[in-house]
Amino acid sequence: MNRTGKRQQQARGNREIRMIFIFYCLMLLAFGLPLSGCGKKGDPRAPELVIPQTIRSLTARQDKAGVALTWSRPTQYVDGQALKDLTSFVIFRKEIPPSCADCPVPYRPLTAVYVEDQEKFIKQKQYRFVDEQVQPKATYRYRISSQLKDGSLSEPSNEVEIVRGP
Repeated sequence: MNRTGKRQQQARGNREIRMIFIFYCLMLLAFGLPLSGCGKKGDPRAPELVIPQTIRSLTARQDKAGVALTWSRPTQYVDGQALKDLTSFVIFRKEIPPSCADCPVPYRPLTAVYVEDQEKFIKQKQYRFVDEQVQPKATYRYRISSQLKDGSLSEPSNEVEIVRGP
C-alpha cells in the first residue's frame, strides 16, 4: 500500500471517529436534556409574598437583669406557605426621652437572636431575650422583625412599651 492509500485510509478512520463522536453527542443531547428538566421547583411567587408573617405576640416585662421580651415564632410566609428559611429575629429598640414623650425617635437595631433549629424536626415555638442595656426609670419601646436567609425582613411586630423600674 502506498502513502496516499494509507493517508486515505487514515482520513476515513478519523472521519468515522468524528461521526461516532457527533452521533453520541447528539444522542446525549436528545435524551439528556428532557431528563434534566428546567430547574423549576414550583410556581413563581411575588417577592412581597415570600416574607414571614408579622409577629403579633411580642410582650415585655420587668426582669432582674433588665427587660425581658418574649414572642412566638412565625410558621408561615404571608401567602400561607410553610416558612423554611428563617435565620434570625432582629430586635429594634428606641428610648423615649422623659422630657418629650411625643418626639419622633427612630428605632435602632439592638441585636439579632439566631434560629438554631433550622434542620431539626421539632422547632422552638417561643423565644425570649433579656435586654440588659437599660437604665433605671427610662422608657423603652421595642419591636421585632423576622429575617430570612437572603437578609429580607418581615414587617415589624406589634410595638411594646415599658418603663424600667428603679
